[in-house]
Amino acid sequence: MRRCGYTYRMQNEVKKYVVKEYGLWSVLVVSILVGLGVSRVFSWRIIPLILALGLLANAKQAYVVWAAAPQDKQACGVFIAQVIGGAGIFIALFGQEVLTLLPLLMFPAAYLLLKRFFGERFLITELLGIVILSLAAVIVKFLHFDGLDVRLFVAVACYFMASSFKVKALLSKSTADRIWSVVYLGFALFVYQGMQLSPIILLPLLDNLLAALVPYQVKLKTTGWIEVAKSLAFLGLMLLFY
Repeated sequence: MRRCGYTYRMQNEVKKYVVKEYGLWSVLVVSILVGLGVSRVFSWRIIPLILALGLLANAKQAYVVWAAAPQDKQACGVFIAQVIGGAGIFIALFGQEVLTLLPLLMFPAAYLLLKRFFGERFLITELLGIVILSLAAVIVKFLHFDGLDVRLFVAVACYFMASSFKVKALLSKSTADRIWSVVYLGFALFVYQGMQLSPIILLPLLDNLLAALVPYQVKLKTTGWIEVAKSLAFLGLMLLFY
């Protein structure tokens, strides 16, 4: 009985540091698949890279626990351990080329600052979180090719950021939020044209336009599955038209 109780407590401790945001994992997985797909190269090195990206993404949960209770040394240790673990894998995989990735640290640094002072639901904080996850596509491609693919980053980040505007408009039912959702779609299309990206890739975002013009009522879980289906369609379109 004592052993069972200890095991149960350990399981709860582990679960406390696991991100339970399915949207986060969905964006990360699709971004990784996009990076793999446009690279059209597969090697064993992608496996530790996926582990590193997973560790860094999951470190968010330990940071949240630590930020809520600054005296919690365990949460601090778990956060630092995951960051060091992910960084160590990056160094082992990329060697001196890891220096090319250093400028990307400005995104998580800005995210942590905004999260600390404005909260996670602040729109710019949400968008930065999506930007960080979108970087996975660029890093996966960088594993096989020199240089960071800015166009790929823009393509992935612009697509996924649209979901924040859609969900916000559906939840608030505010006319202003619906207008901003449509405005963002126009902005994304403008950026795609400016970066010489095929606008066909943005076709799944027609659902966002529909949701803004004729808001539909579905459960939040259903909205999540709709976004997953759209992301898979986006993945397919990226493979065909990028």
